[in-house]
Amino acid sequence: MLEDNIIYLKKNYPNLYEEIEKTEAKNFQSNISIEHTKNNQETIKIKKDERDFYLHSKYNPLREAEAIISKLEEKESIDDNSHVVFYGLGLGYHIDIFTKRHPNTSFSLYEPSVEVFHKFLEKINFRKLSSDKLEIIQCEFEPKSEDVFLRALINKTNKKFIIMDLPIYENVFEEQYNKFFSKFKELIKSKRENMHINYAYQKRWIVNSMKNLKEVLSTPNIVSEKTGAFKNKTAILAAAGPSLNEEIENLRYIKDNGLAYIFSVGSAINTLIYNGIYPHAACTIDPSVKNQMVHEIIKEKGINEIPMIFGSSVGYETLENYPGNKYHMITSQDAVSLYYLKNNDGSAVNIVHDAPTVAAITLQLLFILGFDKIILVGQNLGYRDKRRYSAGISYINDEISDKELESAVWAKDVYGNDILTTDVFNLMRRQIESYIKQYPSTSVINSTKGGAKIEGAEFIELEEIIKRYLNEKIVEKNWLEVKNIEYDKEYLKNQSANMDKSHRSALKINKEYREILNKIEKTINIRRYTQVQNLYVKLDKELKRIENNSFYKTFILPMNRVQYKILADSIESLNEEKDPYEQGKKVIKSFGNFIDICTNDIKMIEPIYDEMKDSINEFILK
Repeated sequence: MLEDNIIYLKKNYPNLYEEIEKTEAKNFQSNISIEHTKNNQETIKIKKDERDFYLHSKYNPLREAEAIISKLEEKESIDDNSHVVFYGLGLGYHIDIFTKRHPNTSFSLYEPSVEVFHKFLEKINFRKLSSDKLEIIQCEFEPKSEDVFLRALINKTNKKFIIMDLPIYENVFEEQYNKFFSKFKELIKSKRENMHINYAYQKRWIVNSMKNLKEVLSTPNIVSEKTGAFKNKTAILAAAGPSLNEEIENLRYIKDNGLAYIFSVGSAINTLIYNGIYPHAACTIDPSVKNQMVHEIIKEKGINEIPMIFGSSVGYETLENYPGNKYHMITSQDAVSLYYLKNNDGSAVNIVHDAPTVAAITLQLLFILGFDKIILVGQNLGYRDKRRYSAGISYINDEISDKELESAVWAKDVYGNDILTTDVFNLMRRQIESYIKQYPSTSVINSTKGGAKIEGAEFIELEEIIKRYLNEKIVEKNWLEVKNIEYDKEYLKNQSANMDKSHRSALKINKEYREILNKIEKTINIRRYTQVQNLYVKLDKELKRIENNSFYKTFILPMNRVQYKILADSIESLNEEKDPYEQGKKVIKSFGNFIDICTNDIKMIEPIYDEMKDSINEFILK
């Protein structure tokens, strides 16, 4: 290994350096070697399955590398907002060409072969590879190296990803290659979906949490009150997939005989009520305005026998005028309750982690409540007979369009057959699977006929489950009876007073922040660039004040998490701008847009904030 590379890796990637040192002591197989090319450069030869593969041209590796990068440039638009991932390093000819042509574009390196990585380190000096633009280096010295690299990559930047794979790697390292690209595509999709969810709901989560605090203070916390209370009991999680229609009579039998606790999630409540079945509880977490439509039938008919378990950031309209008893669970999206509330014994409030589907959150809740068996019903997570939902749901178009079918993807169902599904359904399925892995001692059974296969959940038809496991009454009449332990009033009172101070401070910060931006604009317009550096320091201090201000941390930053991340990610590129005038203009635009959005949101939530304070005072005086 080159001396410079030892220094570089020790300083920047100490763990990787240690692993490489360990592997260096091993005797590698002789199937990888360096050979000289026709023009006296070098290439790597790999023997595999009695064939010789060359990672670079045997004749002119440099010219080949230029052609590879030129082809990439034809296919992709590469600029400062791109991040190029090099899969397969070889001896780095293509990387060297790329960094010379695109000195301002960031990049990362991934090598699936430890042996090839050693050859790379012997020949290529990291210091000469635009090391200030080199973000992440990883070598696959163990299977999880791939996951570590991809997650670091996804979290590191919001730039557009461009993959540059050395062409021969697909043949030489086929299994690793396919696995890497499959995971990469999956993570990119997941990031986009999460970004979309954050952008769509970031304001609603906080507004809902503020308006729902009154309900949270006046209803029992089911997580605090009932953790572990249902050991040796069975729960049914009924979702609104098309297969729910086939299980109506089985569910009726189970409910009438008290054989299991039935929890409906989302729109499934409508199918059950339509068929005259009242679940033991209806669970809801959707933050959108339209979520109120799910429970409209209960409100219209005045059905008060169905308790509602709601996530604290649920659409606040859902809770208004609900006739039945209500129980809450604090969700991880609810920054408001997490700031204001503490249990009477001084402990932090119990929360459930937010997920893209109410089924995943309810599954998490059922694990927490201690159920021994959890049976999934109507959890199709895929299309069936061009239908997406069960019967009795009038407010959603159930039929799948031809356009939706065209964009659908294939998955395996519980019988091993191929079914059509969507990326969103796949995201939901993976979330459910991750929770099942976290609670291995609980038996999760999937009874969804024709639904997507869920790892960790054995498929057994509901008729068979009833015969095997549901043979005695277990449901207790007052199963949700609780003491309703209240939250700490003194703590709430102090937090409310502190928040008022933070609110006043936030308004002052906004004013000073805007004044600094105005000074920056005046200063760059008269070309006094030395003075503007001091103003950048002051602006940075104001941003830190924002980050440390409770009003901002609890309300405004969570409402603008996407914009805040964009601002944070832009700071690095702003610092790299060489033209001081252009740098100033970009700073004014980026920081100005952000503070304008925040200022408008403060004005928007102030009436809601005052309403919330009234609810707090009412609770304290009660």
